[in-house]
Formats: sequence, structure tokens, C-alpha cells
Amino acid sequence: MQQAPNATGYGIFPFALCCVVGCTGLVQTAPDGKRAGQASGSGGNAVGNGPVDPGRVAIHRLNNTEYDNTVRDLLGTASHPAAEFLAEEGLNFDNTATALGMTTDQYQKYFDAANALIGESLASNSQRARFMACVPSAVADPCARQILGNFGLQIYRRPLEPAEVDRAMKVYDADIARAQTGTEAIGQALRAMLSGASFLYRIEHDDNPGSLTPHPLSGYELASRLSYLTWSSLPYPALFAAAKSDSLKEPAALEATVDRLLADPKATAFAESFAGQWLGLRKLITHSVTPQIFPTYTSTLADAMIAEGNQWFQEFLNRDRPLSDWFTADFNFVNDELAQHYGMAAPGSGAALVRVQVPTDQRRGFLGLASFLTLTSVPSRTSPTARGAWILTAMLCSPPPPPPGNVPKLDAAATAAESSVPSGSENVKARLERHRSDPACAGCHSLLDPIGLGLERFDGIGRYREAYGNGDAIDPGGVLAGAPFAGAQELGELIGQDRRFHDCVASKLYTYALGREIEDYDEASIEKVKAKWSARGVTFRNLMKEVVLSDAFRLRRGEAP
Repeated sequence: MQQAPNATGYGIFPFALCCVVGCTGLVQTAPDGKRAGQASGSGGNAVGNGPVDPGRVAIHRLNNTEYDNTVRDLLGTASHPAAEFLAEEGLNFDNTATALGMTTDQYQKYFDAANALIGESLASNSQRARFMACVPSAVADPCARQILGNFGLQIYRRPLEPAEVDRAMKVYDADIARAQTGTEAIGQALRAMLSGASFLYRIEHDDNPGSLTPHPLSGYELASRLSYLTWSSLPYPALFAAAKSDSLKEPAALEATVDRLLADPKATAFAESFAGQWLGLRKLITHSVTPQIFPTYTSTLADAMIAEGNQWFQEFLNRDRPLSDWFTADFNFVNDELAQHYGMAAPGSGAALVRVQVPTDQRRGFLGLASFLTLTSVPSRTSPTARGAWILTAMLCSPPPPPPGNVPKLDAAATAAESSVPSGSENVKARLERHRSDPACAGCHSLLDPIGLGLERFDGIGRYREAYGNGDAIDPGGVLAGAPFAGAQELGELIGQDRRFHDCVASKLYTYALGREIEDYDEASIEKVKAKWSARGVTFRNLMKEVVLSDAFRLRRGEAP
């Protein structure tokens, strides 16, 4: 196996780690001659228009999704190197910078991936053409310097400084001096660059690391924030050009860029990452279902449920649908298997999802999606408690307190008569009523169960039913925040009218866009975003634009020692 370069090279782990430690606020001259952060802001939230605290985002290692997408767009590879990396999960989202650490073993994975990726690129004419604009043949060849400077801009997502090009040239010169070809020597230099901190991390600089005075991001830093927000990948050429011209400081340019990014097919990454985590769709991949109780549940059905959830979110994003439709809109995305699962006529599309409207069914809005209903169930039955907790946590950002450690699980506390009922057939509502009679259980369950019980007409994999398996009729009545309702549709209407829902959506997107947790000092910024969002029109796209235009997205500051 090829060894990592030595200290004279470019990609050795200690070198990368030193960069990481030093970049919480590094004084550095930008390649365009301006000191980092020198560009001026403009618009309603510009520097000088009143006190602001945009906070700061720690250096941000590319997460696994970002890494795969970045090397795909950079090198044209169809491989997925991050499949070999450690699994990641942040506090709320997996792009939370402070949760993305690095170990020696982890770095070796990155080094091995860089070696394999460049080897693949050198063996492919189309991939090699992405960076080999000429073919160098000698030590200190200007062609090599041109390649490393031009392609390095994409690798580092900013122009290289002269010293960085010189360092890369040392790797090239050392390799070609050993009588290898110019192409192989360029490959060796690119391997080193793909192993370095400036590729593996999104680094933003502060002129004065100890100053709390806000300053604008550089054009290239802002371009990366935009592209990784929407594509989970590096900026495209026109965005690099906008960064170079410093035009992204204009609010109108920022909004237009958001629209262009979202119009590209690569924007599906935003739905799969943001919605996939906020709505829990990713967790459905590993969700367990008891096959003896739900024999029709298959991996392909689960895949269709996940795909429907992603397309549901994209419908609201791409069509600019108002958030008020989230719980009431009457459409689904189904393939033949999912349609059969829902009791609808198969669209004849095979495995492909198509958009359908069936006004005669019992499904309305997000609460009617099988992905949500399955994810919030246990393997053998529904879980009104889990459904209630999920709604409070994900939709209203009002998570319930954790349960006491000594409380028995519902199934473990079942009576002998209840245990004799075939699993999957029991009256869950009746069992929960007895469970709530235990004073240790009553507090949480009295809050959660009345919400989830209103969804009991959907079973543990989201199929509609009128009665339990034992024949007991299902009462869809429930209570949310003191307001009674009957069934999923009325529950959805209550959630949609709850101010906490809009606030929750705003805080979720704000957190994801910044790649950090919300702090106390963010309160004023979030309130400003919400007010402007409300005035503009409450859609996901408008919310994204207001977040992008906010001080927190366009500015940063250092941190006092």
C-alpha cells in the first residue's frame, strides 16, 4: 500500500492537523491581495447597520455525503469512497462542524481514498481531461504550475497562494525526478492536495481570531456556504466567478444564486440531507419491522416510502408551496408497490414514483405519509407515544422530557390477558390507558399519548384501518395542547396553526444552513429571519433566502480567548 507523504510532501496527517488547529481564526492574506474578510457587505443586514452577532462556525470537515459529492463533481468519479469512512451523526444534523472530528485512522482512510481516486482519474481519458490541460515533462515545468494552480482552485475552493503552489510543485518535481511521467507526477501532487486540510476542511478565516467584531466572509467562503447548503458539494464555475468578482455581496445576487442552485438536479442533495434528517427519512433504512405481522413490508417498499418523503419535501421547495399546505395537501408520490400498500390503483409505473391525487382516500398532508407512520412505530405495532413525541420534537421543537429509567416498557407491563392476544392485534389504546394509571408513567404519557392516539387509524406500516386486529373499533380522538381533534386531518390542521411549527421549521433550517447549533445570541437574528420570512411568504424557498441574507450566514467573527 502506498505510504502517506513525508514531511516534505503535502498530505501528511500531522501537517493537516496543524492547519486544523490553527484555523479557528487565522490571520492570512487572501490570494486576491485582500486580507480575509476585507470584502464589504451590503443590504439590510450589512456591517455598520446596527449591532450584530453572527457567531462563528468552527472549521468544518467535509462530512461523508459532502465528500462523495465533492469528489464526484471535482473528478467525475462514480465511486463512493465515503462508504468506507466512519458513520457520522451530529447533534441535529450531520453537517454540524463541532461534531466532525478527525483521528489518525480516519485520516488514513482519506489518504487511501485520495490515492484511489487519482489512480482512477489518471486511467480515464474523460476524468484526466478535467485537470490535464497540458502535459508537463520536466522539473519546474510551467505547465505543471498552471495545472496545480488552476485545478487547485477547485480542490481548495479558493485560489491558491503562491506558497501553496510552490509546495505542490515540490511534490511534482520530486516525483518527476524519479523518472516518472509528467502525468504521474501531477497525479502525485494532486493526491497530496486531496489529502490536505484545505480540501478536507471548509476553512473560514478571521483577521483577528480574538475579536468579536463581525466581518463579512470572503467571496469564496460565501460561495462554499451556498453550494454546500444546496448541493452538499463544491461551487460550480459560475459561482467561483461570482466569488472572484465579489458580486455575491449584493442581496439580489445571493437570491438569484439560490434560485439557480435549487433549479439544478444536484439540489436533490438538499432534500435528501436536510429533509432526510429533519423528517427522519434516513432512519427508515434501518427501521425494523416484524415480518410475521407485516409480511408485505419489503426493502423495496421502504425505499419507495423514503423516496416519497424526499419528493414530498421537494414539491414544497420547487413549487414554492406555502407551508400552510404541509398538513392538508392531498397528493402522494407512489410507484406500483406503494400504491398497492396505500390501497390505491397502481399507476403502472413499475418502480418509478409518480405524483397522484386520490381525493377519496383517508390521507392528507405529511401525517398521511407511510414513511412518517412507519418510522414512529415499533416493529410489531403502532406506538402512539412515539408518534406524539416525534410530533412534539420534530414539528414543534418542544421535545418531552426523557422517561424515568425505572419505568417498564409497554409490552413488558402487559397483563396476562393482553399478552395472550396475538401480537399486532391488540387494542393499543386500552393498554396505554392502563399504562398511564401508573403514577410514574402518567406525566409523559398524558402529554404524548393523546397526540399519537389520533393517528391510530394508520397501522405500524402506515396502512389505513378502521379497527384493531382483535375487532375493536378505533376511536381517532385525541388532544394537542388542550385542543381536541379527531383523526390525522384535524391533528394536522392544529399543528399547522400552531406558531411553534413555523418557528421550528425556521430554527431547523437556520441550524442546518450554518452547520452549527443555535446559541443564545442567535435569538435576535432568528427573529429577524422569521419576520422577513412571514412578510415575504411562508415557503421553504423564501425561508432559505432569508437565512442566506442574514448576518449569521454572510458574516462571522472571532472568539475571545
